[in-house]
Amino acid sequence: MKTKINSLYLSLLAGTLLTLGACSKNDDPQPLPTGPEEIGFYFLNEGSNLNSSLDFLGFYNGSYTENAYSGTIGKGGNDMIIYGSKLYITATDANKVIVLDAASKEELEVINIALPRYLLGYRGKVYVTAHGENKVTVLDTTSFSTNDIPVGRSPEQLTATGGKVYVTNSGWRDAATQGYDNRISVINPTTLTVEDNINVAENVQKIAADTVKNVLYIGASETFYGEKKPAKLYVYNTANRQLSPMEFGIEDIAIVRISSSMTQAYMISSNYNGATKPTCLVMNLSNQTVQELTTGVSIQTPYSIDFLPQLGFIAVGDAKDYQSKGTMHFYQLYNDGRATFSASQAVGVSPKAVAFNVNLKK
Repeated sequence: MKTKINSLYLSLLAGTLLTLGACSKNDDPQPLPTGPEEIGFYFLNEGSNLNSSLDFLGFYNGSYTENAYSGTIGKGGNDMIIYGSKLYITATDANKVIVLDAASKEELEVINIALPRYLLGYRGKVYVTAHGENKVTVLDTTSFSTNDIPVGRSPEQLTATGGKVYVTNSGWRDAATQGYDNRISVINPTTLTVEDNINVAENVQKIAADTVKNVLYIGASETFYGEKKPAKLYVYNTANRQLSPMEFGIEDIAIVRISSSMTQAYMISSNYNGATKPTCLVMNLSNQTVQELTTGVSIQTPYSIDFLPQLGFIAVGDAKDYQSKGTMHFYQLYNDGRATFSASQAVGVSPKAVAFNVNLKK
């Protein structure tokens, strides 16, 4: 089904071609071409019951397409990236990774992986964490052949910096009987083996890297089995192996190099300054000062946060009540560190991820 968005939204988008350095899930951002209909935004909606969906918004023509993928994602759409010319989606409860041509939306491959979670594109490979066998599966982006790397229990998000891949191990899926995991697995991308483990805190799930300083920002989620602990953010220096806790936790994080002298983290937190509901935050990584992101609009339930390097946008997904359609809000970043509200787009239920396609049809 296709709908149209208003011309004001298009004019806002068309004026935002700001280039920023990035620490994103795709380590090879691409320049922005002009004109074609395949240029635009993909939205992965988690859905409410067996109905995860992929929508698409044309950047130039403003056409919004619901269910842009002709196949069925199934239940548990959890993560999405565009790496090279391909789009990758993890569907956790459907036990598969879907690979599409990012320009044509044609299905290229469906890879069966038990309980896949998060994705990372790095050095020509795509890394997939998977709960089913407590592993990271490494995909060849041409042949779709796989290599498996055993890691800790219930591996979640992953990031790369300093020539290494770092994987959070939460242990939450079997925590009731075995307790939580607390480690970060360090993978050598050349040998595809775990060469180190870093002990952080129970139920570590989120991670992002300041790739300039090779510092990790690690989110340990709230624990419910054994000793109950609140969510907490940790800062880990890979050079001296120093681990420092912050006074709050996070549900999601995106790190952006704003300029040669400024890097910032954009976060969602449910316990910052005693809060009891999710709040959007921004932290200057030079001095670790934190403030609330001035959103410019009412966001009922911040659910996801992504950086779109081609546009210099931060995107915040609002899940509202997790049953009705959500909204994706866009913020323009500037080299002085400001983030100003740009536009909003109605999307599907529980928006989980957004990616911007610059690939052209062949």
